Amino acid sequence: MQAFYTRLDQFLVTTGLEGSTKDLSCSEAEITAQEQAYGVQFPLAYRLFLKWCGRATLQSLEQDFRLAFLDYYWDSARELLTENQMTLEPGAFVFSEWQGYNFWYFLLGSDNPLVKLCIIKSDLEPGLVCHDYGRFTDWLISQLKTMVHLRHSLGRLDVQVPVVWAELDQIAQLAD
Repeated sequence: MQAFYTRLDQFLVTTGLEGSTKDLSCSEAEITAQEQAYGVQFPLAYRLFLKWCGRATLQSLEQDFRLAFLDYYWDSARELLTENQMTLEPGAFVFSEWQGYNFWYFLLGSDNPLVKLCIIKSDLEPGLVCHDYGRFTDWLISQLKTMVHLRHSLGRLDVQVPVVWAELDQIAQLAD
C-alpha cells in the first residue's frame, strides 16, 4: 500500500494538482500518541495517509483531515449524532467533518477500511443519512476525482479530466 501513496504523491505534484507534500507528514510518534489517546490502532491505509499529509489540508482535497483536529471532528460528529438521536455503528472512527453538517468515518478492523459519510438529510427533513464510499483508498481516489472535476468546471484547473481520472484509476490498483 505504500506504493499507492508514493505514486499518488508523485502524480499530484508532477501534474501540479498539489504542491510539495514534504512537510505535511505526521511522525510515527504523533500517530501513536493519537492511537493511544483513542485506544485504537489505526488501519494501515489511514496511518500511511497521515504519514503522507496528516498535518495540513491538501489543496487537491480542499477539506481538513489533520490528525491534530481529531477531537474537534469527534465533537462535531457527537453533536450531530445527538441532535439526530443516532449512534455510530460499532468500530466506527471519525476522521473528518465539514462545516458542522457532515462527518467522515471508517470502520476499524481492516488495513483498508470501509469509509462512510454521514450528512444531514436536509434543512426541512430531520435526521442523518450515511453513504458508503468503499475502502479508504477508494474513497481518497473518489474525493480527488470529484475535486478535479469541480475545479476544472469552475475554470480553476486546466487539465484533461478523463486523463487525470484514468491515471488515478491506475494508481488505485496499487492499493490492492
